[in-house]
Amino acid sequence: MPTKTQIELELEQLKKEHSALTETAKRAVADLQNFKRRVDEERSELRIFANAELITALFPIIDNLKRAEGNLPEELTDNEWVKGIQSIEKQLVDTLTSLGLEETGEVGEKFDPQLHEAVMQDTGTKDEITEVFEKGFSFKGRSIKPAKVKVGDGST
Repeated sequence: MPTKTQIELELEQLKKEHSALTETAKRAVADLQNFKRRVDEERSELRIFANAELITALFPIIDNLKRAEGNLPEELTDNEWVKGIQSIEKQLVDTLTSLGLEETGEVGEKFDPQLHEAVMQDTGTKDEITEVFEKGFSFKGRSIKPAKVKVGDGST
């Protein structure tokens, strides 16, 4: 029969093992939570990437609609069919905006190479956009199409 001291030593050993197993279980739970968070973030990033690719594919259509509207003959400005096409273009842009698309590139903004593409330089305040040739777009905080702009060179 084991003595009281042996029982106490065994009990102490079991307490240490229990404590070690408890710590291991806590670490495993924390690792699992971190893994789930990373998977959710990656899933979200993948969704954003897929949506951005689709939106990027739609840009030529939006640009062509805007160009067509810019070249609309004066006698057709009140035509109902033309107004319908303009309404469709607005609905498309509004839908994309509601999903997280934002226009970039405004006259007076400071030039940012992450958001803008300088296609010309002219007189004006240094690194300030003086003209926008084509709007740019960002989606969920990421630039997916740089704005084509004219930038001031610092001379007035």
